[in-house]
Amino acid sequence: MIKIRNQTTLYFIRHGETASNKKKIRQGVQIDDYLDTQGVLQIQKIAKIIQALDLDVLFTSYLRRAEETAALINQQLKSPIPIYHDFRLRERDFGSLSGKSHEEWDVLLPDNREKEQMQMYDYRPFGGESVAEVRQRSISCILDMVENYDHNNIGIITHNGVIRLLLFHFPEIPRVYRGLDTDKDIANADIYEWEMTDGRIANLKSLLK
Repeated sequence: MIKIRNQTTLYFIRHGETASNKKKIRQGVQIDDYLDTQGVLQIQKIAKIIQALDLDVLFTSYLRRAEETAALINQQLKSPIPIYHDFRLRERDFGSLSGKSHEEWDVLLPDNREKEQMQMYDYRPFGGESVAEVRQRSISCILDMVENYDHNNIGIITHNGVIRLLLFHFPEIPRVYRGLDTDKDIANADIYEWEMTDGRIANLKSLLK
């Protein structure tokens, strides 16, 4: 059955919890955990919400926690939908800071929390990425999705860093669902909705400037 939609809608979904998340360890791309039991339960808990989104396609990063989340979501849909991997959706590369706890970060990079809050981070001195590099790859990926899957409901399974970047520049994106009680501002299994209507594409492109 052909679905006729009036617009393109993006749904950004953070992967479920991992053991490193629970221990408050920064994973980045170098720590490649699967979901823990709680993470699986989180994705199961949002099953009915995901079904109501009527997704046409799923995109995921290649990291295990995102791949597993995408697979669990697809299993819970009435009919499976295509899943595509895109390396541009991966978490930030923290370089040698990967695998360290928040406390260790505070010692090695005392102003990391302020830079994170203002999206001014630069992990290149540690062999990682800068915010400009993450912004360019993330937004280029989203622009490709919008162009190639126009008038589709697109599920995007990605990571804290990518979602945080978008919310920082576009705070009007409404939160559709809040995950289990947590002190994190972007919880595991959170869902964010972005309707691509008049003017949205132009605003999105401005992130590359």
